[in-house]
Amino acid sequence: MTETQFLDGMALLLGVMLMFSGVRAIRRREVEAEGRHEGAGAVRLGWLWFVLGALFVAGVLFDVPALKALFRLFLEAPS
Repeated sequence: MTETQFLDGMALLLGVMLMFSGVRAIRRREVEAEGRHEGAGAVRLGWLWFVLGALFVAGVLFDVPALKALFRLFLEAPS
């Protein structure tokens, strides 16, 4: 397995997980991420997660170099 295939697999997995978490936050209207968010704040955070996950998935499925670079940048960002 090459590094590119590994990163594509991880981007796909992380993207799906982010999308799932986003939908869950939107439906429940509450989320605990660096504190407790309820109502509109949780919905906004859910949409952010969903869109970021969708970008990761689209980058892998449609082989978009800019979106793959976004994933690498996301991985290298300090916590």
